[in-house]
Amino acid sequence: MKGHKVSVWIRYQSVILLMSLFLVLFFFMLYSVMTKTFFYEIDVWVSAHSVFMHQEILNEIVIVTTHLNGIVGSTIVSVLLLGYLAMKKWYADIRFYIFSFLGASFLFTTIKNMVERARPHSELIDVVNYAFPSGHSTMAMAMATACYFIFAPKVGPTKKRTILLLVSIVWPLLIAFTRIYLNVHWLSDTLAGLSLGFFWVALLHIFFHTNMSLK
Repeated sequence: MKGHKVSVWIRYQSVILLMSLFLVLFFFMLYSVMTKTFFYEIDVWVSAHSVFMHQEILNEIVIVTTHLNGIVGSTIVSVLLLGYLAMKKWYADIRFYIFSFLGASFLFTTIKNMVERARPHSELIDVVNYAFPSGHSTMAMAMATACYFIFAPKVGPTKKRTILLLVSIVWPLLIAFTRIYLNVHWLSDTLAGLSLGFFWVALLHIFFHTNMSLK
């Protein structure tokens, strides 16, 4: 058992380190929100200055983009992805993705209702639920990370894998930016959401793979 734990650490060392960093970032953001210290002034400054980016055409583009990772958009993408995985008979990947998606959704919803942080005022769209953490940012990171863990081993160390990694990084950051641009979230909400999404899916990735290796 001790040898197995050592092998898990060696095999997933980079993932575990990233998980740890994101977990620390999440709790730092949470502490700042609960105590209104450290990051609070940065949140206020970013929110106040986000309106200076607004342009009529850009507003429409950002609204469309942010909705791509909303409830409807995320569900459509997930159904299509699960259909593809089923067609390939990658059933372990289907289980992994479902747990990633539903778990991330449950986590951010639960934390929102526990923290009950008010959103900044937005003049572009109306959102009525709580702010912390950003659900869009959480789900964008969770879905992108899950897709990377599913497809990276299948494409191998090629240019396709590099492109997959870049997309998995850029897409969640883009969604997080749209939430700040629209002023429906504080910066700390999005950072916490990105951190939560990655931590949860990375944890599942290690859990699923270590259990498979023990069988």
